[in-house]
Amino acid sequence: MPRGHYGAPFYMIITNKDNGTFSVEGPMTDDRHWNHAVVVAQKAGRQVRCLTASGFSAEDAARSWVQRYSGKQVLPGAIVHL
Repeated sequence: MPRGHYGAPFYMIITNKDNGTFSVEGPMTDDRHWNHAVVVAQKAGRQVRCLTASGFSAEDAARSWVQRYSGKQVLPGAIVHL
């Protein structure tokens, strides 16, 4: 669900089940552009998803993701582009 515009910055995890990768995007206060990019990729047949990340930094968000799930981290913007 899109968070829209909020005052407190947050991070987003973008996952790619096609190749088992994830990226941490942010910080951001508006995720609408990222959600749109993910929907465009999904309509093109890619198995990508986006989720709000936990953590106060990109490193915290990545560490939290890897502890709960699997995948190889790639650079921000490598899975979907704005």
